[in-house]
Amino acid sequence: MISRGTKPKAEDIAKEIGCGLRTVYKDIEELYKMDAPLLYEGRYGGYYYEGFRPWRFPYEDTILGNNLSILSSAKLLLTYFENTPFYAEIEDILNNVCKIQVDSPLLSRIALAPTTNTTQPINAVIWKKICEALTNNHVLKFRYLNNNWDSDLEETVLHVEPYQLLIDEGKSLLFGYLREKKAVRLYNINDMYDILETDITFKLPENYEFKNHTGKSHFGAFTRYAERQYKIAFYEDAIPEIKLGNWAEDQVFTDDIDEEGYERTVVTFTSAQDMRVLDWVFKNKAYAKPLAPESLVTRWKYNVAVMAKMAGFDVEVDYSLLDKAAKLEREGK
Repeated sequence: MISRGTKPKAEDIAKEIGCGLRTVYKDIEELYKMDAPLLYEGRYGGYYYEGFRPWRFPYEDTILGNNLSILSSAKLLLTYFENTPFYAEIEDILNNVCKIQVDSPLLSRIALAPTTNTTQPINAVIWKKICEALTNNHVLKFRYLNNNWDSDLEETVLHVEPYQLLIDEGKSLLFGYLREKKAVRLYNINDMYDILETDITFKLPENYEFKNHTGKSHFGAFTRYAERQYKIAFYEDAIPEIKLGNWAEDQVFTDDIDEEGYERTVVTFTSAQDMRVLDWVFKNKAYAKPLAPESLVTRWKYNVAVMAKMAGFDVEVDYSLLDKAAKLEREGK
């Protein structure tokens, strides 16, 4: 858009390529770092190249050169798939197709910030069986540790139609359809054992992808119950970052004043990821307050009361709130 001389604003670029404002500003910052002759003139609409001359990325020795953004993406990809059987294949593609040497000194100088999420090593035999079942559309038969979600099942052997492999927060997961429950489920591959690829075939549904089962929200690998409408109020320091986020496909931001006279931004969206939404609320500490659905509000109140008691405040914890929240969740409220 900038090269075409249309002088777009950051909002125009975000709308054109379908990303958030934060991503646009980061990319613009990278352009400045690469000495792009980029200027901004509000009077004329937005960003443009000095002299209106076209500009190209500074590719150098290889097909992709030493472009920092591309190298950072390669580093992210390698780190993301570390300890999985995909790692060697990705390394080979980067080396031989993209001409990015994974052992180059520059790549070693790019790092991801340390997190508590470490990629778990995956048993290559189990991984191979899962990949073969995915390729052949064969039902997988296995036992599963920590099957709390389906603890009512009498049979400990599960029959699952494998849909997708997911990697989230360092965990390798299998997303599929549990025949015993006639519902989709997520399984940590490291908790699967006695795994067997059966000769039972299944037809892959059109909406098999995990992203079609999150209720339009984007809170990682988690899905539970049917989708519901959520309303979360954010205050003060949390508001700028919240407005830049792509939390759900149908998110709506509304600025208003609450009943106590405080300015706030209310985010309304659809989700089937209730526990991840609750984590998001607590991540924003005292600057977030859930308004709907009732089950989320109830579970939030219980946790707030428990934390207040642990902090030494004289509060009574209503432990029945947990049962109430679970009942409301099952009822879709």
